[in-house]
Amino acid sequence: MTFRWMAAVALAALVLVACGGGIDKTKAHVRLVNASIDYSSLQMNVDGSTLQSGLGYGSTADYTDIDPGKAATIISQTGSATSLLSFTPAVSKGNYFTLLAYGALGGLAQLPLDDNGSAPDANQTYLRVINAAPDAGSLDVFITGTSDSLASSVAVQSAAAFGALGNYLTINSGTWRLRVTGASAKSDLRLDLTGLVLNSQQVATLVLTPGTGGALVNALLLTQQGGITRLDNTQARLRVAAGMASGGSVTAIVGGTTVGAALTSPVVSNYALVPAGSQTVSVSVNGTALTAPANPLAAGADYTLLVYGAPTAPAASWLQDDNHLPTDATQAKLRLVNGVSPLTTPLGLTSDFLPIASNVSPGAASGYGSVLGTITATLSVTAAGQATPLFNALNQTLIANSSYTLFVVGSDSAAVGILRKDR
Repeated sequence: MTFRWMAAVALAALVLVACGGGIDKTKAHVRLVNASIDYSSLQMNVDGSTLQSGLGYGSTADYTDIDPGKAATIISQTGSATSLLSFTPAVSKGNYFTLLAYGALGGLAQLPLDDNGSAPDANQTYLRVINAAPDAGSLDVFITGTSDSLASSVAVQSAAAFGALGNYLTINSGTWRLRVTGASAKSDLRLDLTGLVLNSQQVATLVLTPGTGGALVNALLLTQQGGITRLDNTQARLRVAAGMASGGSVTAIVGGTTVGAALTSPVVSNYALVPAGSQTVSVSVNGTALTAPANPLAAGADYTLLVYGAPTAPAASWLQDDNHLPTDATQAKLRLVNGVSPLTTPLGLTSDFLPIASNVSPGAASGYGSVLGTITATLSVTAAGQATPLFNALNQTLIANSSYTLFVVGSDSAAVGILRKDR
């Protein structure tokens, strides 16, 4: 190799660096981010070519060069020829964009994020919020000191609606506590994490994503032209359904959190946040300890601990709750929980004489059925082989786009029904 040729190569390399490190300024630079827990792996095809694939929830993808004039884009599940989304994003040459794929199964949506904002001053961060949790409702976002009281804190983003991208906020850089609540409802805590790191001159997007139960949320922190940090929920929600006969009193402590204290049956407590995973469970009935079955709690999920039976022979069971909203907004979801004792035959539920649930064993819950929203529902619960209903209720309100559980508890001779609006 001659000295003249080597010098020419070196000069060319210097020119490339001076022009942006070899970046092709005739192309747009695009990456796909999967923000949907319902799709385990997504791929992006542009102008007939697969450019990114195998993208699981919250995974990082490098930016890919595409021709802005040939940007017809298809998003599908990895390895599938079936399109989930087909669109042409508004991208421009020389600029960076994130295509955010989010939403529930069968309802995937996309949003192009412009990743070309100028950096803030030193010791500050620009942060914007998008609510990508379809069943969580509008949300408030709090970024505070670790020990700051939520009650006295002010949301940095209020009433973030699903699919709406907020404006950039200027936040002091540092390590913070992230809390997300239902809109205007600080007691309705959906995410609580310490250790949120916002770096000096960082430009980022906080994406709120769904938990497995429908109400709790996770988050992704997308740094402009940078990496992705997963901020996964570490908690589950739990409530206690005290269905003891003869007004028995129930106390339940899970993972050190008192979920119900001296609950006089029949009653269903509000949800409380508890640590996810395998937790120590302490249950007592009228002051006497009851051994509850083990049940690891999945992060982001919702549960009911049902305590039922006679105070002298109590039982406990775990029920997993599905607090996703109905797929049809004109419908309500309804299920039956059987907490009747000592009856051993299964129960069934009708609404306006239409079957909703059947063959529900003691200590168990049915799947969710769908009913039209109404204020005049007639609910009836019967035991197999018995002509007389255990429970009847007239003119019950079932609000459209909501979810309900009908708990039938107590003794078979004096069963009580509790209709709870869960969402």
